[in-house]
This record gives sequence, C-alpha cells and structure tokens, in this order.
Amino acid sequence: MKKKVVSMLLTGAMVCGLMTGCGGSGSGSSGGSNSSDDTITVMCVGTEADEYVAGYEKIAEEFSADNEYGVKVKIDFYENEQYKTKLTTLMASNAVPDIFFTWELSYLEPFVAGGKTADLTSYLDEDTEWRDSFADGTLDLVSYDGKTYAVPTQKSLCVMFYNKEIFSNNDVEVPTTYDEFLAACDTFKSNGVTPMALCGSDAWIPAQFVQQIAAGMAGDELFQSICDGSEKWNNETNIKAAEEVKKMADQEYFNNGFIGTSPEEAREIFTSGKSAMWFMGAWEVGNLMVSDIGESIGVFTMPAYDSQYDNISVGSIDTSFAVSENCKNKDAAVAFLKYWTQAENEGALLYDYGRIPANNFEIDASKLSELQAAVIETSNAQVGLQPWWDRQFGAGEGVEFNNTCVAVLGGEDAQDAFDELQQFADDNANR
Repeated sequence: MKKKVVSMLLTGAMVCGLMTGCGGSGSGSSGGSNSSDDTITVMCVGTEADEYVAGYEKIAEEFSADNEYGVKVKIDFYENEQYKTKLTTLMASNAVPDIFFTWELSYLEPFVAGGKTADLTSYLDEDTEWRDSFADGTLDLVSYDGKTYAVPTQKSLCVMFYNKEIFSNNDVEVPTTYDEFLAACDTFKSNGVTPMALCGSDAWIPAQFVQQIAAGMAGDELFQSICDGSEKWNNETNIKAAEEVKKMADQEYFNNGFIGTSPEEAREIFTSGKSAMWFMGAWEVGNLMVSDIGESIGVFTMPAYDSQYDNISVGSIDTSFAVSENCKNKDAAVAFLKYWTQAENEGALLYDYGRIPANNFEIDASKLSELQAAVIETSNAQVGLQPWWDRQFGAGEGVEFNNTCVAVLGGEDAQDAFDELQQFADDNANR
C-alpha cells in the first residue's frame, strides 16, 4: 500500500469553503440486511468530561428515532489512550463495532491494509452532492490507493489558549513573536503565575508542542523532507526544538510535575486560573466554553521561532468514522454517517460544542461565541497545517517521536534521544 504524505498547504483557511455549499443526504447501495431490531454499534473517543459527547448522542438518538432501515444506533465512548488499546484488541480478534472512530493517514492505514475497513468509495461516487460537501483535501487524508475508507466529521489545529484576565493583570500583551512569547512566560513566572499548563502523561501532547516549535524553525520543508526520507529524524531542527521545550521546562514555564500530569488535570490547571496559557487542539473549545473562565479565554497561534514560518500549525482532520468490513448492514451505517454530516447536525456541533466541521456549509456567525469566532479567525490565518507525526507515521516512527520528546523533557540528551529514533527508523525501514 502506498504511503500517503500529507501536509495541508492552505491559501485561504483551514476552514476552506465553510461559507459555501451544503451537504446532501441519502443512502448507499451495497451492504447487508435490514431488520427492525438491528443495532448499529459505534465506538468513539470521549469521556463524561467532554461536552461534545451529549451532541454525539443526540445525533444518534434522532437518527434512531426515524430512519428507513429501522435501526438503532448505540455509541460507546472511551478515553483516548484506552480507546487505542481497545480498538487494537478488537481488530486482532475481528470483533470491531459496525462504525469506529479513527484518525487519518497512517493510523487508519493498517486497518485498511488488513481488510478490516469497508471501502466507502461507491457510496460517495453515487451521491456526489454528499462527496462534494466535504472541504477540499479532507477526503484525501482517509483515502488509500484512490479509495476512501472513512468519513471525516471534524477538523482542528493546535492553538494557544490564554486567560485574558491573567494577561491583563500582569500587563502582558498577546505575543506576536517568539521572543515576546518567552518574555511573557518570564513575566508570569516572576509574578508567581504558571505560564503554561502541560500534560506529559500522554506523550503525544508534549510532542505536538515540540513539533510546533520545529515547524516555526523550518516551516513545511522539514515536514515534507522527513516524509519523503530526504531528511533524518535526528536532524538539527528536531533536536533544537526539543531542547527549546526542555529549556522552557527547566525555567519552570510549565506546571510542577507536568511529566505525570494527565490531560484532564492540565485542562483543570488552566480552567481554574492557575496557568496563563494552554497549548492544545481547538477541539477543546466546547469544554472551555462551559468552564468557570469561559468568557475570559482567548486564543492565538504560537509565534514561530523564525517569523517567516508564522501561521504554520500542527493540525489536520481530527475526527473521522470508518465502517467495519464485517458490518452486516453497511447501507444503514453509511446512512447514519450521511445523517451525521448534514449541515444541520454539523452546525449544531459547531455552535454548541465548538467542533469545526470537515464539510462545507454557510456558517451563521451570530451563533458563534466569542471564543469560537476567535478560533475560526485563527484557523483562517493559517497558511499550512502539519498532521501530528503519529498520524503521518502511525505506531512506528510517529509514536517513537512522541516518546522521544518525553524522554528529552525527562532529562535524556536530545541528540542521543533523536539518534535512537533515527536508528529505530533505519532498523524498521523495510517493515
């Protein structure tokens, strides 16, 4: 199977085309049986602390109440890392639910290669209105050898959330350069405020910050060069970026004990007003909107180390759903995904929970909160997006990159750590 190399270069916005078109609905033409007591099972990432879970369940309930297949949809939610383990186990035992949440690129690729995932190309080709409702490039991220195996429902990018009140109380302006960002961190620290909340228990979270710093040092060229093999993982930029973040840790810009901090704990540090900033995906908007400091939260793009690379962010499609090859009622499963991606439902997820849609429809700006509007504006300013390394390279070099970044933050020499990553890549080059 061909390795897909993707870096989304944007001429207008991540939310390209959001002000045009609308998605259609309907059903596909291949698949299994129809019986009134059928249940479509869905496996998804989410916890009780995630506001969007209620929105997902509402879509499932409304579809279950009235659909031509007479099926009910049941969604089971799992915490992020638990989900990855559970899905891998189910794949190995050939017991995957009818529909399962997936990330794009190399995360989905082995499931496709293993014949675990249904080819949805015919459904999209037979309903061109539905196919054309997706924003440019989003279907490419879940397509392999010209065939599409998942339906994207959400896009996202990494942003720096900040507490406007803390910034104001410390006479700090939103930084527009890397030096201004460091100066802001110094000011907060001097005034007894934790500059940034950071989770280290999930390795991909500090790794995305290292990747963002690296993107600000070398732009999209570095990303493309690593993908095509012309650049090594232990390149000067990756090492320098990891050392920069380690330097921030040594200067106590992050919360105490951040290596052992969970994602939920990091969010709590920020939303309880104990840190000035939090670098995380825009998917957190819904949770932040209902927090105690919701009205005081702003957002900005992390300034690039080298200003010529401003507005190149870590980001991609964030939520997609695939249909299991073993699903006995593929028509009904695809019909549910079509229902999900209708403008009305995607709009509700945007307005109520801040989930940036992956398809095109006209946005009602009057329904956006100040924070939502700021995220949309920030995404509109991006000129490029780089998918997380563990999505581009999957469980191999991608996950090892994450672990390498945590190792450096934990005290391992950056050169040694990235040399080990490169050795891993060399040893597994022909796998």
